[in-house]
Amino acid sequence: MSQALDTPERGIRIANVRLIHHSGVIDEYTFEAGKLNILTGVRNSSKTTTLRVIDYCLGDRGSATSALKAAVVDAYQAVSIEIRIDGRPYTITRQLIRGVLHKVYVNDGNDDTELSADNFSDWILAKLGWPTLTIPLGLNAATAPQLTPLSFRNTLRHFYRDEASWISFASKEHEYMRQAVVSQLLGFAPARYSNKRQEFDLAQAQRQLNEAQSADRQANESTVQAVTAISESLELPVARSTEQVASARQQVETELAAVRRRRQQLTAEIASVKAGNATSGNPPAGFDTSLTTAYQSVTSHLKRASEDVASLQEVSAEHQRSARMVQAEIGRMERLSTSIEVFDALPVRMCPSCEQDVDPHREHPKGACHLCFQPVDDDKRLRRAQIEIRSLKSELEDLNEVIQRTTSDLTAAETYQGELQAHQAQLAQRLNVERAAQLAPFMAELEDIAATLARMEQKLSAFPAIEEILRRRDTARHVLQNAAKRVQEIKERPNAAQPSSLTPSERCARFAKRMNDFLSPYRTTQWVEGDVSIRDTDLTFYVGSRPWHDALGAAPTVLFFLAYSYATLYLTHDLDQECAFPGLLLLDNPYQQGVDEHVVIDVLTRIADAAENTGTQVISTQQLVQPRPPRGRGSIRELVMPNVYATP
Repeated sequence: MSQALDTPERGIRIANVRLIHHSGVIDEYTFEAGKLNILTGVRNSSKTTTLRVIDYCLGDRGSATSALKAAVVDAYQAVSIEIRIDGRPYTITRQLIRGVLHKVYVNDGNDDTELSADNFSDWILAKLGWPTLTIPLGLNAATAPQLTPLSFRNTLRHFYRDEASWISFASKEHEYMRQAVVSQLLGFAPARYSNKRQEFDLAQAQRQLNEAQSADRQANESTVQAVTAISESLELPVARSTEQVASARQQVETELAAVRRRRQQLTAEIASVKAGNATSGNPPAGFDTSLTTAYQSVTSHLKRASEDVASLQEVSAEHQRSARMVQAEIGRMERLSTSIEVFDALPVRMCPSCEQDVDPHREHPKGACHLCFQPVDDDKRLRRAQIEIRSLKSELEDLNEVIQRTTSDLTAAETYQGELQAHQAQLAQRLNVERAAQLAPFMAELEDIAATLARMEQKLSAFPAIEEILRRRDTARHVLQNAAKRVQEIKERPNAAQPSSLTPSERCARFAKRMNDFLSPYRTTQWVEGDVSIRDTDLTFYVGSRPWHDALGAAPTVLFFLAYSYATLYLTHDLDQECAFPGLLLLDNPYQQGVDEHVVIDVLTRIADAAENTGTQVISTQQLVQPRPPRGRGSIRELVMPNVYATP
């Protein structure tokens, strides 16, 4: 814990509380240190609300409505408190406006600081000089699932006793948190939770070590099985490390390079054989080099024969097309001859020879041709047609003779082409047989080389998988080593030193003595037989030989917590600078659980005297209908609440 100021103003003091209306009007209540400030008034006069405003401004993370009630949130735009922390003034403001409800605004007279409600705890702990601790989330540090911060709000619940916490240390507080707060108030929380943190860290590290050991065993077993299976299936040496994998890979790559060189050599020899040449320059034994020459000659003749056949086929087709045209002309001329007399009177529109259009209105001698103007009669027409027919038939006979000769030549050329094709196929078969015989010795070796290459490439492809399996095993082993190292470091971590002035047992005894001094006057009235004691190991409060919650009824329980609150005012007086000294006590309606009113008055009077003696501050609430502490005492100041609000 950082060293706190050793002054009468050590801790927190509330100077005033302000409630700011939307109109700007301010309801302000001022308080004094070294006194019991009693807020009195009738019901619904904002006594409890004033304490709630203090609580809300001190970093409440809940909603404004749940902290202050809806009527207050609707009536005001902001609330603020002016406090002194170790004598230094601060103004803390909470806006009741949507959008900034979770902000806390702090002004120290020079600068404004905007804090979230979560960060406010760290800020005020630093100002108070209280330690910022994380504690195990549970009573047993070794089995706690995580750590949780010991916030200012946790400690505030022990010196702000609202109506819900008069029969418990704090409302809805877990036992592990209660122990942390009590040890913080008594000044040995840092040492206590340093050791518990070590216990928590050791348990966490041990769990991680156990998990790492399990993972390492599984990784080692699965690695051995997987690597062995892969290595045996591929006829590889079983590798136990990445270095062995690298060595095996290098060996396989060397063998693979040698096999590939042999394949290239065989490929070159095969190419030479296919070309008809051996690598030595002499033809291989049994190989007939004339076959290649004969095959080339036959192929050349076959090419020319195929060209001749194609040419003759084209010539024959042309002659046949010409013969069909001549036959068509003969037929047309014959039809013309038979139709001369029938169509004599019809005008000639087209020349029968050249098929040109003829204009019948063209000037020409009567009885003459429209084209050549020669005299024309039926007899001349007929003779001319017959002459033309004879000429065409003579031409057709010549064409038929040519077609016959061409057909004969084509048949001969096709026959020759077929003979050449058969000869070529025969030579090709002989060549294939002889070359297959020549290549047979190479093929067996090539097949062996191909199989060897496939096996080696498969081996190479397996190495990355083996490396990954070994890498996972090495990673698990590395994690295991780090976990073991972490466990050893935590075991060797030195225990935190206890506060030099007082031991935890002495601190608990002094705090319990202060409570017993407070309770002694009431042993014959509402208290019970038996002194309060505190066990320093788990900070359990005993009354007599039994825990307090088993030994006390309702009214004695209220006295027990009044004594607890009373003892917090003397923490600095009874202990030392290591304690977390609040300097402030908030009591909401201490008239509880049937405690006699005169006893309550006496209790409040003694608390007021304690505030005056220690320079601390107590703020309490009380209805006007209840008896009040005696007036005129300098340690008691009564504030009558001026306003009464309608019940919402």
